[in-house]
Amino acid sequence: MSKTPGTKSYPAKFRAKAVKLVTEKGFTPQQVAKQLGCSLESVRRWKETAAKKLDPELAARIKLDESETKRLRNEVKRLTMEVEILKKATAPCFYNTVRGRSCNRTMLL
Repeated sequence: MSKTPGTKSYPAKFRAKAVKLVTEKGFTPQQVAKQLGCSLESVRRWKETAAKKLDPELAARIKLDESETKRLRNEVKRLTMEVEILKKATAPCFYNTVRGRSCNRTMLL
């Protein structure tokens, strides 16, 4: 593949470090690209190239780990949102009990 004008060429060690951060350390390609100062597409391409060089069993395990990580990140996001909703819903009750008033439980519903 020939280099197009305006593109950077990164050393093999740099590319290997980026792939290792994504595959072994659990960082997202977006985080790695931002941290290392390269493009997201470069990190994705390096990761795909490295995956093709691995044996199929290890590549399948990495893919499974990535899907599990994505599922867990989405669950954390959902649970964080639920906690925020519950905090807002219980705030009036907490405020009233601090002031010495009884809490009207029907306010929460």
